[in-house]
Amino acid sequence: MMTRDGIARAAPIHSLPRSETVARTLPKFEAAPRMAWPRRILVGIDGTSSSASAIKAARALAERTGATVQMETVYRPRVPVPPSTARRGIDQCERGERGPAITLLRKVQRQRHELSRYARGWPLRLEIGDPAAVITGLAKETASDLVVTGIGHFDPVGARCDGRTVLRMARQLDAALFAVAPGCESPTRCIVVLADGRMHGPTIDAALQCLPPDARVWIALPDRSIAPDPELIEQGSAREIAHGAQPADSPADERDRRTYQRVDITGDMLAGVLRLADDVGAELLAVPNRGEPGPVRVFLPNLAEPLLVAAPCSVLIVPDATHYGGA
Repeated sequence: MMTRDGIARAAPIHSLPRSETVARTLPKFEAAPRMAWPRRILVGIDGTSSSASAIKAARALAERTGATVQMETVYRPRVPVPPSTARRGIDQCERGERGPAITLLRKVQRQRHELSRYARGWPLRLEIGDPAAVITGLAKETASDLVVTGIGHFDPVGARCDGRTVLRMARQLDAALFAVAPGCESPTRCIVVLADGRMHGPTIDAALQCLPPDARVWIALPDRSIAPDPELIEQGSAREIAHGAQPADSPADERDRRTYQRVDITGDMLAGVLRLADDVGAELLAVPNRGEPGPVRVFLPNLAEPLLVAAPCSVLIVPDATHYGGA
């Protein structure tokens, strides 16, 4: 089957033909306020090649929006450090672990020097503790509205079993998370995944602000015939859905040359999105993270964590609590 831009599709995924004369039934929702986003970026690094991708992605966003950037590296000690809200440096480690902590700090300092044209002027901080907990706490402390980190390896079994930091951060953060894959630091082809078929203004707006004016955008929704609900998006082209995520008084951007396509997916949403990403060569998947931070997100219709495990590209995860341009 063919989509409207001529890309061959597998049978479980199809675009529904829509007439321009059909009355639109887009649900009403509160769009994200139009302000510069992100304003504060926190980059989690560990000196690996995955961190290099995160630094490059953060630089691209900072240059586009004028955001301030801070880098953080966290040493996980073998002997757990008692929970505390106070900052923990190397002196909080057991004596035998101070050497490895210093080695990590030198490693990330060397990487910052090697990537100085990207990370020039960005402060770097080392803390001791659980990386997911420390970065999540620092994001809240510094009022960061975006956390950027490497997505890690692409072995789905290992990713699910090793308790990757990025997965645990997605569960706990109330700021957006940009998990960057190598080669996908400045995405131009993005799929916005609305897995429950409901509008999510923050995800659409965040994705658009992470993309250049000539990007290609697909909006993936579940097929209406298998999930009837009055709040679901029944009609409307991808462009109308994307523009609906912006305030009515938002000025038109004459530089916006993005192309949009709506794709309705029949069957398993995760498998359909991964097939679509492979078919169109997606470099970014943007997905909502429904619910308040914590374990409850696992039981909601979220694809955030499964996509972090299986996605072949970068993933942008946007919680309900995301506030654009917050203090």
